[in-house]
Amino acid sequence: MAILDKATPQDLKRLLQLFPIARLREAWPEIKGTKEELCHLVASSLKPTDIAQFVDDSLSLCKQHVFVFTRDDGRLALPASITDGEKVREVADDHALYITRSVNQVVLKDPLEETTLEFLWPVRIEIRGPYLIVRFVVLEKNLGSYFERSYYIGNRGIDEGDVLEPLVESLTLVSADLHKGVKQLWADGFMDSCRTRYKTPVSLASEIMDEERGIRENKPELYELLSESQLYNTLFFILEGQGRSVEVMSVDPSRGFIAFLRYTDDLGDTDRVIQKILDSN
Repeated sequence: MAILDKATPQDLKRLLQLFPIARLREAWPEIKGTKEELCHLVASSLKPTDIAQFVDDSLSLCKQHVFVFTRDDGRLALPASITDGEKVREVADDHALYITRSVNQVVLKDPLEETTLEFLWPVRIEIRGPYLIVRFVVLEKNLGSYFERSYYIGNRGIDEGDVLEPLVESLTLVSADLHKGVKQLWADGFMDSCRTRYKTPVSLASEIMDEERGIRENKPELYELLSESQLYNTLFFILEGQGRSVEVMSVDPSRGFIAFLRYTDDLGDTDRVIQKILDSN
């Protein structure tokens, strides 16, 4: 895992700061202080293998963009590497954790100066039955916190497409259609939607409900239409007790795309929601 072996303590600190403070304190209860202090001490003292295990074990708590793929012949394999990154942990043939680098070009003002700011970016790839799942931690980069003077961003570095495109090509993947699974969970009362875009026979249409008023509960005639329609970006809120600490997600079923928009409290809750969609699909 050369990428972690060669990483600076500052790189590792930024990586650890992607995770909720509650999870960091749970993992290292003996270390006191602020989140920044805790991350600094862990990054300066732990082995790269231990940090890789923490990231792998804790990734499900983060805000995530999840892409689900299939392959026509069903023969799936975990890639050896990803764009500008490498595999840092593998668990049998089940999943692997990869780390890549997001290098941001920054231009500082007064005086003018060019610099870069790098982030280690975790990506997890899983094989679940006929599906290959690529999970990106959402990088929320407040670059202003790293500089004491005004700046503007040049090149923002690699994005999800830069990672996905070569994977899709090399592994001959196709996006999974998640309509059946999503609609089944909707029908079962696992979740409801307050915002959707969908295909009518002649156009694209959208519906936005008042906050937390569900279409299935409050507009049954529209729900019946949607149950037979192609859906695009649709925001679902998961009904109390169904998704445990997962409260909302956005799904674009035709693209096999799921976005978890908030941090979650308990390990594995987003894993379970993904699995419920796949089991119903």
